[in-house]
Amino acid sequence: MKKVELLAPAGNLKTLKFALDYGADAVYFGGKFFGARAYAANFEEDELKEAVEYAHLRDRKVYVTVNTIVFNKEVELLLKYIDYLYQLNVDAIIVQDFGVVKLLKDFYPELDIHASTQMTLSNLESIKAAYEMGIKRVVMPRELSLKEIKKIKSATGIGVEVFVHGALCVSYSGQCLFSSVIGGRSGNRGRCAGPCRLKYDFLDDKMNTIASNMHLLSMADLCTIDHIKDMIESGIDSFKIEGRMKEKEYVASVVMSYRKAIDACLSGEKINTDMYKEMMSGIFTRGFSNGYLYEKKPHYMSYTNPKNKGVPLGKVISIDGKKIKVSLLSSLSLGDGISTETGEYGYKVADIMVEGKKVDEAYKGQVVELKKIPVNCGDILYKTYDAKLNKVFSVSNELKSPVDVFVNMKENRPLNIMIKNNDICVSKDSKIVSTKALKKAVDKDTLIEKVSSINDTPFYVNDIKVDMDEGLFMPLSEVKETRRKAVENLITKKLKYREPKNIHINFYKSINDKISDLKLSFYTEKEEHVKIAYELGVDRVYFNYRLNYDALKDIICYRDKCEVVPAFPQIMRDELDDFQREMKNIKEMGFKKVLVTNLGMYDAAVKLGLDVCVDFNLNVSNNIAVDFFGRANTITLSPELNIHQIKDISLRSNAKFEAIAYGRLPLLAMEYCLIKNLKGCDKKGCEEGKYFLRDRKGNLMKIVSDGFCRIKVLNSSVLYMADKMNDLRKIGLSYIRINDTVESDEEIKDAIKEYKNSLKFGTCDLHIENYTRGHFYRGVL
Repeated sequence: MKKVELLAPAGNLKTLKFALDYGADAVYFGGKFFGARAYAANFEEDELKEAVEYAHLRDRKVYVTVNTIVFNKEVELLLKYIDYLYQLNVDAIIVQDFGVVKLLKDFYPELDIHASTQMTLSNLESIKAAYEMGIKRVVMPRELSLKEIKKIKSATGIGVEVFVHGALCVSYSGQCLFSSVIGGRSGNRGRCAGPCRLKYDFLDDKMNTIASNMHLLSMADLCTIDHIKDMIESGIDSFKIEGRMKEKEYVASVVMSYRKAIDACLSGEKINTDMYKEMMSGIFTRGFSNGYLYEKKPHYMSYTNPKNKGVPLGKVISIDGKKIKVSLLSSLSLGDGISTETGEYGYKVADIMVEGKKVDEAYKGQVVELKKIPVNCGDILYKTYDAKLNKVFSVSNELKSPVDVFVNMKENRPLNIMIKNNDICVSKDSKIVSTKALKKAVDKDTLIEKVSSINDTPFYVNDIKVDMDEGLFMPLSEVKETRRKAVENLITKKLKYREPKNIHINFYKSINDKISDLKLSFYTEKEEHVKIAYELGVDRVYFNYRLNYDALKDIICYRDKCEVVPAFPQIMRDELDDFQREMKNIKEMGFKKVLVTNLGMYDAAVKLGLDVCVDFNLNVSNNIAVDFFGRANTITLSPELNIHQIKDISLRSNAKFEAIAYGRLPLLAMEYCLIKNLKGCDKKGCEEGKYFLRDRKGNLMKIVSDGFCRIKVLNSSVLYMADKMNDLRKIGLSYIRINDTVESDEEIKDAIKEYKNSLKFGTCDLHIENYTRGHFYRGVL
């Protein structure tokens, strides 16, 4: 079996050092800008430098996250930041924004690019396209199975990085607008507020409650330590641990556990993974699952507690006044944290009583008396903080890199110290020569001791060889200085700092004379709504035909007066195994354009000469991303842009731009299906939108399928901009789009008529009670 990389998270410098000291081969972290974990401590510039030095001097790699979408006004700062990372010689940059990919390829080809899971490269064709454009590694969507990962690896040869442990997002990364739409804090900008971890009710279309007041979207944590062998054999190159928001003790315990498991697997040894799972649970867990590795729809969720559930501590056997008695299922120490199963009530243990006596620790099987907590007899308490375990992982032994040292000391010649570290070799001569000793000569043991004294460096002496004449003298201060200079030379050679490029691009040149005739486009998955749009004179119709050729053939007749564009689902995996063939079929049917939702589709369409329309979920948010998709006929811009940002982009490009101006925006795109979990599969009801989530404010969010058993949760409010047409006319758009999701025939007729009248006459008569302006006037953080 091949050696695999163990990749650990670091939210701060101390955690980074712990991750490496406990056995990580590489670390990933972010600076203060452009990282998908904006609420982690992250690294200032001097800390970035120290972090890279710490890792590189110890033969470990560092990958820096630049995995958010970027706005035009941030490009200058982005260039300076990337230039600094280039100077530090980081091993790779993890990227989401296609504009950042283009910038790196154009100006910093020396830097390796890793495609973030935020890029949503969920199918083989997209990953092939990424590989062809020079991306070295793809961080796989967490939703992919081991079978799919193995197929991708064998078909492309691209570097494959897979999450093996930690928190799971319920939505496909890069496709979540939940936090953005609800609270203005964008997950695509690293500022997710975590609304998926809140409580919701689950209802049907008759308002019958199926489940209430539960954390219905909260996934259990990923733990794959039982499947190390399978994952190595699948061809995975890097095992990634999630947790840049976690403390050093968490990172240390998980890294150590996976290090032991990987090493045991590679050496053919057996290992007790249950012991390590129990230990990791003692630090943090929402409960462990295999995620999507072996099942398409995970059934095990964290419905009762979205925070650290911990491990079962004991059963409440009696309640008396201000005390409770608990029969222990695991040990308990002073300083431990305990809570109820839901995590609503808990405290830090300050007193433990066993048989009327105070103790510092109690053990499994004993009955303890504790301070009362809101519980009932028979309830299970959980230990959410293990003081002793955390203490174990609060210290580390500093990682050092081995060196071999060769010392040559000859009469009338400078002392020479040569140090070899991996494939790097440095040599240093003393400033003075060795002479015959008049009094006390330097003996071999003393010379070895002084040359080997490098404990204050990132190195340790693995082997030392000395070739010296007897009876020679040299001041020991000169020996130490020569050793210091040799180590200094080794450090300089290992770090390989680069000179800055100081790239400047002519980015802020606008096209002042751009004039667009604003048209109306319409997106739907329903044949009957294509007909309605055609009859009402919509300029362009995107029809998501769900890969059903009969449906596509049925709407060909509408092309005489309306531009009809085949469209594809937001997420695509193994539903279609040959994008080139699909595009060829569409072209042979006489269609000129396609609306694409992923990189593979874009690449296939361009190669076949089709006009490409880029959909909103590719998150185009800046002009460099516009240039990346330079062959696009139309680009639907990210719904996270405000009108000023849209105008700024449109006036700097000759491209055609579109914005969604009506509809229920998809908050989440999920493989997980709560309908199947809590009611049983109802494919028809799911596709018809007969189920809802209700939040704590009473808002109802429809749950719908995309036709491939993939779930979308739609915003409760309708995006409505018909009465703001004057504002939309001024920002350089070519199209405004009506997005059809769960609307009835009449609702769609009314919406199209309203927007047509607004475009033509400036009149608005449609009244929608629960509407939103989206981000047109507020934007996102």
